[in-house]
Amino acid sequence: MQPPADDESKAPSRLVVAPEHGLRITMTLANQLTVFRIVLIPVFVLLLVYDARVCALIVFIVTCISDSLDGYIARSWQQQTTLGAVLDPIADKLLMVTTFVTLAVLRALPLSLTILLVSRDVILSLIFGLVLFTTGRRITGPTVLGRAAIFGQMATVVLGLVFYVFAERPLFPSLRPFVLTPIFVITAVLAVVAGVHYMYQVVRLLSKVKEPFERRMPVQ
Repeated sequence: MQPPADDESKAPSRLVVAPEHGLRITMTLANQLTVFRIVLIPVFVLLLVYDARVCALIVFIVTCISDSLDGYIARSWQQQTTLGAVLDPIADKLLMVTTFVTLAVLRALPLSLTILLVSRDVILSLIFGLVLFTTGRRITGPTVLGRAAIFGQMATVVLGLVFYVFAERPLFPSLRPFVLTPIFVITAVLAVVAGVHYMYQVVRLLSKVKEPFERRMPVQ
């Protein structure tokens, strides 16, 4: 007689993979949507490069919808997993950085703004990783300034893509200086201010940690 399957194996929306080392990874529906979003990123880039602008916009909208769906499904169906916690921010960052770089290469976004935002994210990620490694503590969730900076980046990407897709329409070129230029400036200012504020948080955290290299602190 075979032993009864556990409740997790009965769930139709989950695919459980058990490697030899005993590590168990649950590929829930939410995680599958996240992987699907990552797979769509090179498709989106290729469509832009080959000037299939409307199709690229459709793929971008699909990725945004899948981003909302996987979060909703994970919360509503109680499918929060460690894999999802790792994959979701990676997918978001990959989509954001790839879109910025691609649109900058196509001259739809300023190259200087793209360099500023990408380098800022890389520097902050390295600093946060170093702080976590040396002290065992991580910076708390995004502040109001951090959320504002993220919103500015999202607005820049979306509007920059829309103006690029419909660049041949008569209205869009005339609106570009009045719509995109202020958005670019606001996004750059928010990114710098939020970055400085994150650095201030890092300094405050390090000032409260005693002997960070000799004794690891519990992760907050």
